[in-house]
Amino acid sequence: MTDNATLDAIALEHDQKATIARLAALNPLQYDKQRSDAARELGVSVGALDKAVKEAKAGQSDTKGQGRPLELPSIEPWQEPVNGAELLDDICKVIRQHVVLPDGSADAMALWALHTHAFDCFNHSPRLAITSPEKGCGKTTALDVLRELVARPLPTSNITVSAVFRTIEIASPTLLIDEADTFLKENEELRGILNSGHRKGTPIIRTVGDDYEPRQFSTWSPAAIAMIGNLPSTLDDRSIAVRLRRRKPTERVQAFRSDRATDLYNLARKAARWAVDSRAPLLNADPDMGQLINRVADNWRPLFAIADAAGGKWPKHARTIAHNSEVEKEDQSVRTMLLSDIRDIFAARPESDRISSAELALTLGLMEGRPWAEWGRNGKPMTAAGLARMLSPFGILPGTRRAGIETFKGYLYLDFEEAFASYLSNFANQTVTPSQPNNDGHCDTLQTVTPNDHVTLSKVSQRNNDGQCDGVTVSKSVIEEKKVLPPGRCAQCKQPGDLVECHYGAATAWLHRECIEVWQADYDRVGIPKFLDRRGELRRGHT
Repeated sequence: MTDNATLDAIALEHDQKATIARLAALNPLQYDKQRSDAARELGVSVGALDKAVKEAKAGQSDTKGQGRPLELPSIEPWQEPVNGAELLDDICKVIRQHVVLPDGSADAMALWALHTHAFDCFNHSPRLAITSPEKGCGKTTALDVLRELVARPLPTSNITVSAVFRTIEIASPTLLIDEADTFLKENEELRGILNSGHRKGTPIIRTVGDDYEPRQFSTWSPAAIAMIGNLPSTLDDRSIAVRLRRRKPTERVQAFRSDRATDLYNLARKAARWAVDSRAPLLNADPDMGQLINRVADNWRPLFAIADAAGGKWPKHARTIAHNSEVEKEDQSVRTMLLSDIRDIFAARPESDRISSAELALTLGLMEGRPWAEWGRNGKPMTAAGLARMLSPFGILPGTRRAGIETFKGYLYLDFEEAFASYLSNFANQTVTPSQPNNDGHCDTLQTVTPNDHVTLSKVSQRNNDGQCDGVTVSKSVIEEKKVLPPGRCAQCKQPGDLVECHYGAATAWLHRECIEVWQADYDRVGIPKFLDRRGELRRGHT
């Protein structure tokens, strides 16, 4: 027989369920008016009532086969102020416990994770590109670790365009996209959405409803993207790179388990507290970007601001990490890859500052690990015409060049200098020192003044006191100019005039200054290989 106390408990539970069901049936405005009184009547907190009503609404809806409501974990900020430098150190340490990373990558991930808690303080939010050459290198583990550290994490292994911008509009999550190599490269629209999310204030426009009303949707949200291979170039350009490799048998890491990640959750709480306390200095930050410019500077500026606010070793350390990362980071867009390879080809032939189109295309096709040997839809080696099409967007066009008595279609090193300076890394470059005037009545010895030995004619920065000539730097020649105005004719053009005695290897000749370069090329027959004719085509009998 059931006693009265038990019956009262059953009745009370029934009344509570009925009250919650009634509240769940209300619209949001009606519920907001009644929630405080209902919570007081039921003897529960408002937060507990909200959770119960939410669960009841989910139960009332017919969502079978329609997925589950979007829920992002909320992070309660740490109860005490947090030292930013110590927090970053602790985040680095815990990341390294679970993932084998190159030097500096854990530090970059720590800065990026902290930025997700304060990303709205900045104008840019760099994508975090976690890539590897093969599977089994720890990309998913790296995302799992980040999931416990970042603000509002939303992990996914596939996502559509509409799901991205609608989710960002509603919740501003930190997107953690895994297996992107299976769907991202073929999805141009999704790449565009992720690109636009790099910068604040770049919403997309979509029409909604039966009336096709235009509406704005935000794309502004942090995103980490993991994939085999390299990100598409436009995304890579907006990213901080973390390149993983498969760990060696001798390298040990701790297996990551999300059900035993209390220490990471506490770090996330500390990150949330630090972001709240540091909001004012982050909003007003204008960090020194050093040599970083353009989009590279946009990517690192939020992380530098965080490092400066954290203090300790981090302001200097973050800049060292960025320097090393950008020096090592090769822009994998095909055209800049082509520029890099052409620069290497010129560096391997310092005796000449010119090359025919056919030889350059042939040399590119012989480079291992590059796409030029199987180029285009037909998978055939790059041709001189294809090379010209690839270089034309840089304003680089083949022209008629001269090497000695022969002419051919090709390029000068000078044609590429501006593109090299604009699109290839310049961190390792040294400043060219202008030549200095002499006072001894003779000319300077010609010498190479840049690391890659390809320079143009240098001009003296001041006038010589004796009015004589300054040294001339021509490619990597070892020509030495001596005294001016000898008798006779130019050894190259056979015309009289002001001549200079020049030494090149074992050769000596009196030349006009404007004939030096042509004489040098004519002397050692560089600039066009023997198997090509003056038009840059293969000579008969060569295959």
